This record gives sequence, C-alpha cells and structure tokens, in this order.
Amino acid sequence: MKVVISFILILILFDFAVATHLDDFYEMLENPGTTAFNIKYTQTQFGSVFESFGICYFISSDEYFYKSEDLEVYAQVDQIATKNFRTKQVLLNSINNKNISLMTILSGNKKQIEFIDKHDQDFDYYFVVSQLGFDGFFSFNNTTGLIQSLNLNIGQNQLISIEVISIDLIEDFSMPSLNVENFDIIDLRG
Repeated sequence: MKVVISFILILILFDFAVATHLDDFYEMLENPGTTAFNIKYTQTQFGSVFESFGICYFISSDEYFYKSEDLEVYAQVDQIATKNFRTKQVLLNSINNKNISLMTILSGNKKQIEFIDKHDQDFDYYFVVSQLGFDGFFSFNNTTGLIQSLNLNIGQNQLISIEVISIDLIEDFSMPSLNVENFDIIDLRG
C-alpha cells in the first residue's frame, strides 16, 4: 500500500514538474470569462515600423476585440471589422481559416501552430506555422511565469510582436457593437 501511495505521489510531482509556463498560459485562457491583455503591438516590415498600444479582450479562441486610440478591431469566428479613427473608415472582411494572425495565436487557438521541442533558459517557447512558413516564440517571465511577449517572423525583414504589459481576467464582458455612423465602409467580404 505504501508503495502505491508513493508511486502516485511521484506521478503527481512529475506532472507538476513538467508543466510549463506555456501550459499555464493556455489553461488561463480556457477559464470562463474574458482575458484582457494590455499590449504594445509592433509590426516591422522592410524598415517601416507600426506601433499600437491598446487592450485586447479575448472572449474565446475565435473571438476578440482590440481597442486603441486609433483602431478598434472586432473579430468573430469568420468575420473581422477594423475601425480606423484616423481615416474614418471601417474595413469589413472575412477571416480565412487557413490564415493565421498573431492575435489568433495569442487568443489560444493552436490549430495551425506546431510547438517545436525547443525552449531556452529565458523561458522562450518556439513554434512554427508550417503551412505558411512562419515561425515565432512565446516569451515568459522566468520569475512570475506570466507571458511577456509573442513574436512572429512572417518573412525576411517582416516581424510582428506583441508585448504584454498586463493581464486582467474579466467575468462579464460582451463584444461592443460596431458603430459605423460618420465612417466610410469598405466591404471586402465578397
């Protein structure tokens, strides 16, 4: 009997030992409610840099809302709407399930990413999106275990990164409605 109990305790301890920051991150996203990330989004492409600071609300793995000073992005299953306050335009588009975005990855959707058996001392967890030829990594704080950033290399001289400034869990959040009054609408849904 003591041997069985000892064996069970060893299995439990081993299970905790192999759990990673990445596992903890995905477990947090699976909890009920909405996860709100205060982020800095940076896209570098051929020497040009675009930055945006805002809050991204991940409602589920295929639904999120991003709000910054210049933009609002409403993504639900197969539709996305981008509201640009500077240009006074709303872009409506379909989401192709074969494509993947950094927000999709950050939301917990693992459908198209494959984690490679590589992580380093800085708690970076590497992945590839074989279908598109992309690669990237999640970076975690080695003391707290919280996500620090998500980086995606989409080609030569093309990098997208999201720095996570803070994370909040919100119990009761619903997607705001898209107000298009006084905005030009560009509908690319075909």
